[in-house]
Amino acid sequence: MPSSSTDTFLIVGSGLSGILMAWELEKRGVDYEVWNSGAKSGPESNSATKVAAGMFNPVSFKRLVEVWNAQEHLNAMRETYQSLEHFLNLQGELFHIAPIMRVFPNSQYRDLWLKRLNDSHPVAGFLSEISDECPKDVIAPHGFGVVPEAGWVNLPLLIKSFRSNLELRGKFFEKHWDFSTQMPLKFSHVIDCRGVGATQDFASLGLKIASDHGEILTIQSPINTNGMCVNRVKWLLPRGNSTFKLGATYKWNVTKSEPTEAGCSELLLALQPIIAPNVFNNFEITDHVSGLRPASSDRRPYAGPVNNLKNTYILNGLGTRGVFVGPTTASHLAHFIFDQTPLPADICPARFKKKQ
Repeated sequence: MPSSSTDTFLIVGSGLSGILMAWELEKRGVDYEVWNSGAKSGPESNSATKVAAGMFNPVSFKRLVEVWNAQEHLNAMRETYQSLEHFLNLQGELFHIAPIMRVFPNSQYRDLWLKRLNDSHPVAGFLSEISDECPKDVIAPHGFGVVPEAGWVNLPLLIKSFRSNLELRGKFFEKHWDFSTQMPLKFSHVIDCRGVGATQDFASLGLKIASDHGEILTIQSPINTNGMCVNRVKWLLPRGNSTFKLGATYKWNVTKSEPTEAGCSELLLALQPIIAPNVFNNFEITDHVSGLRPASSDRRPYAGPVNNLKNTYILNGLGTRGVFVGPTTASHLAHFIFDQTPLPADICPARFKKKQ
């Protein structure tokens, strides 16, 4: 039997996954609470949501192809975050368009970009024509292309505002739950959105949550990028008032996330070749943060039921594209729970058991 609006749900985890799942229940008028672990140390204290730049990009630059189901994700993402702006009275403050200026690293990449356009490759719909007229502070000897439908979501503001809304309505609590904990009597269902905090429990299901450690710098600079995010090896994202986010690093299987000098150097060295020296040498670093991104082994989310726990579901593994793929994934899980709509195979946890 599908769940109904008279059921009471417990959502465990108050990062991006938890907020997106809460929003799905909110839209359906379902009663729910959100529990945050309140961890002061360990994996759950290293949530990437609190520090993430919140970027979205429908294109994978490594092979120059579109992200899986890119148009579906774009449509759902835009509708979700703009609806949340209205719900939280934050119109224009969460969802931001910032086209990505992809600086070509060499002539071969330029040729590949041109080939994608000429061949009408599926990714071509997300790419602009090649240009050599870049902003004066950016160095692009091989030219560049632009991905217009890219941008960022203000995740810290989203999380803070949604939590405040929940607290005002008595729906947010600092309480613990894991697979070994009996479901409290007042709840009919549990949705586990703990991110890397669920690593050990997921292992018991034969599922892996890898901790992808990432670092980001905040930079103050008068650099002019014409409002675009500049990307080559790393990305430089404008956030207004001469402030930029520079990211990100990737390091696997880190258990405790902390900013490092090595991470700072990696970011700056990667950016240096494409920024005019007089500008680069005057960057002021105003913040340096880090977090752990929860990722699956195939880089696609987990969403579905926990077979040995009645009325228990998981939403996890959003990874580096969480802002982009999260809204669609949460929606699929909600439709599965309430309408018995089958989950897409590429997000269902059972996809790994089929490979064994």
